[in-house]
Amino acid sequence: MSGQRNLIARQFSELVSSNDQLNKLYQHAKDICALNEKLHKHLAPSLRSHCNVANYSDETLTVNADTSAWASKLRYCIPDILEFAKLECGLTNLKTVRVRVSPIHHKANQSKTDQSKFSGTNPTRKARLSKKSADFIKNVAESINDPVLRKSILKISTHGK
Repeated sequence: MSGQRNLIARQFSELVSSNDQLNKLYQHAKDICALNEKLHKHLAPSLRSHCNVANYSDETLTVNADTSAWASKLRYCIPDILEFAKLECGLTNLKTVRVRVSPIHHKANQSKTDQSKFSGTNPTRKARLSKKSADFIKNVAESINDPVLRKSILKISTHGK
């Protein structure tokens, strides 16, 4: 089993390194994960499990909260988060922290038994992309030589609004 994981990891690494745009996207995802870990260590324990970094650009950090109540509590921390991200995370150009409510994330973290208690079914998350992100993904797909992978990535790009 371990050998198969190593092969998959090696194939993934080769794929990512063979395409500059895909490598850029992968690196951005890794940076978001690292930023999320740092933010979780910085936040109060009560907030940690109810929010996650969703994205960042040159000037905006987007943080998703489970519910509107947690989003409100998180908004009180925006000045502190902004200062922390600038000083401790190296996001010197950051000007804004945007807090959004993402109940889908909250449901995804619940156990299946909890989900069935509240809704009776397992919710499925519908993919949402901005037009800009969809165009970027489409450009990445068009530069990939593998036809199966290209088709899969092009399918993802159709979720743009």
